[in-house]
Amino acid sequence: MNDSVTDLIMARLHADALAENEERDWWRTGRIPCSDCGTVVRTKTLETLPPHNCTARQQARRERATDHPTTET
Repeated sequence: MNDSVTDLIMARLHADALAENEERDWWRTGRIPCSDCGTVVRTKTLETLPPHNCTARQQARRERATDHPTTET
């Protein structure tokens, strides 16, 4: 199999395993990280998350990124 195809398959398997770990942890603790802002929130279902200022956190992250641009070499 082509190395790039193998890499894609392995990356997908890794992403699936991480998602399964997050769901398993949610079953145990009732908490799961928001996929948009990274904040860990308590929820009873995986369908919706409670309000946690996600939009404001993302806006602040974008503002910090423009205030302190990283230098690439």
